[in-house]
Amino acid sequence: MEDIGVSGTDSVSMSLWSELKRRILGCRICLPGLFTAGIATVAIVYGLATDDMVTALGALLLVPSAVLLFAIGLRRENTALSDRGTN
Repeated sequence: MEDIGVSGTDSVSMSLWSELKRRILGCRICLPGLFTAGIATVAIVYGLATDDMVTALGALLLVPSAVLLFAIGLRRENTALSDRGTN
């Protein structure tokens, strides 16, 4: 029988996914950014589905805030990781 295992590319993608998940869930500022992005996405989809342009356009105002929160959080997390590596 053939051995069913994880190939090289699968293990790389799994380790990349687990590293990304660890960094995002370990980042306190990233979680509100993800939450805001989720709310904005749902509101945009709802606004477009119900032909309510005010809701869709209003939800677009949340997107820059979510992106900034997420970027600031990842920068802080990367800075903290590099500081831990030097000590």
